[in-house]
Amino acid sequence: MSLDLIKDILIATVPLLVIFPSLFAFTTWLERKTLARIQNRIGPNKVGIPCTRISLFGLGQPAADGIKMLFKEDIVPNGADRLFHLLAPILALIPAMLVLCFLPLEFPWGKLMSSKSGVQAFLLDGALIFFFAITGLNTLAIFMAGWASRNKYSLLGGMRAIAQMVSYEIPLVLSAVVVVMNAGSLNAADIAKAQEGWNWFVLTPWGLAAFIIFFIAALAETNRSPFDLPEAESELIAGYFTEYSGFKFALFFLGEYISMFAISGLAVVLFLGGGAGPGVTACPWIAVVWFLAKIFALILVMIWLRGTLPRLRVDQLMAFAWKFLLPLSILNILVAGFAHFIPQDSLFPKVVVWLVSFGVLYAAAWGLNKLNRADVKPREYKYAQ
Repeated sequence: MSLDLIKDILIATVPLLVIFPSLFAFTTWLERKTLARIQNRIGPNKVGIPCTRISLFGLGQPAADGIKMLFKEDIVPNGADRLFHLLAPILALIPAMLVLCFLPLEFPWGKLMSSKSGVQAFLLDGALIFFFAITGLNTLAIFMAGWASRNKYSLLGGMRAIAQMVSYEIPLVLSAVVVVMNAGSLNAADIAKAQEGWNWFVLTPWGLAAFIIFFIAALAETNRSPFDLPEAESELIAGYFTEYSGFKFALFFLGEYISMFAISGLAVVLFLGGGAGPGVTACPWIAVVWFLAKIFALILVMIWLRGTLPRLRVDQLMAFAWKFLLPLSILNILVAGFAHFIPQDSLFPKVVVWLVSFGVLYAAAWGLNKLNRADVKPREYKYAQ
């Protein structure tokens, strides 16, 4: 391995390992303040600059929490598998950090690289396939944590997580197929480049439907509300990391938020034009700012949903994936394929194709909703009316 290649890898990957964990700390503060605002509370507002009265709206709270986690006692239950109990949080974090390296982020320091263009850390034609393959390791890490803890609540949380993540992985991948069909590539940089000039895939009927399906499945993949059943406090105490504390718990927490960044970044690449935005032509590195702004917009929606929607039941969770999202995503692929191959001349203008596609998808969603809606039976009183 040459020195130039080692230098390129370090320049491309080390900033990602610094930027996103730093953004994780800010995101935890942002989520706590946003939820506090929704619930008519103040949120963190005390911790700021040490040895001063400057609170900075509580921005020092993530640092205080991190220091507490570092010095907290690491407790391993009797009978637990110590090796797998240690490996589970590490395995949960590594895939989330790896997939960040395949996002097309054109940082200014990319010009220092000798053999790469600075568009992404690892150039791979099948980056999209790698993304979905490597995120599947997270399922193994979660079940490993539940099984190694020797706790029935942890095990139930791990089993719930496997059922949920495997079920929602299918519509997640099928929604990305629509983008691949239109872009003609599995490379993340090529997909983003195909959306230049405000030709975002989300602005098409099939692209909008795929984006909605992708975002809902992403919520389930990252165990975010209302799909946070593996961590249901009222049912499973804390889910698969019930027996984790200290630094190991912090690793799980970090892995969950890095996964949010990664899957939101993929949604930006697939549907929202990547780093496209005003001012990018004049100053290309502004694309990074637009890319991160779009990621934070999606994360804010995730936070808002956590503060507004109730948690689903297990049967509702599984039925929604298999009976609604899966048929709709398959139909969306067919609609996108027909729309792509129909000659859009004077007889079939683009507007007509889009209206027909939107009508078909809306009718299918309405029909699936009516078909899967359970009839509410009137209450029957045995003794009193």
